[in-house]
Amino acid sequence: MSPDDVRAFANRLMDEVWRPFDHTALPRFYHPDVVGHHRAQTLALADIANRLQWDVQNFGNPAYDIRDIVAEADRFAIRFLYSCTMIGTGEVFATEVIYFYHLRDGRIAEFWLLSGIDFDYKQRPA
Repeated sequence: MSPDDVRAFANRLMDEVWRPFDHTALPRFYHPDVVGHHRAQTLALADIANRLQWDVQNFGNPAYDIRDIVAEADRFAIRFLYSCTMIGTGEVFATEVIYFYHLRDGRIAEFWLLSGIDFDYKQRPA
């Protein structure tokens, strides 16, 4: 994929998966054998689906303020400010998030997540 194609992919990923917390869209964007890295967690596709299902139940009014997308052939980094309201408490939550993605055959094969908070991808929805 060209850098322009990769940038468009990054924007579609945010619009179709992360903004709506749509776990059913994952196969269009992630390889079945994707490997993710976040602090001590090694993540698989099922963990990403789990994360999205947890988020939709717990994060109200999510907002992604994308500050940077750096794209080159078959890889990109995205930095954004994320905020939401915790549905259970009404507390406002905000953090800066940076992802690094490697693509293979037009889908995400591996990623790294850096954030000011520990997102537990293995936390189960209610």
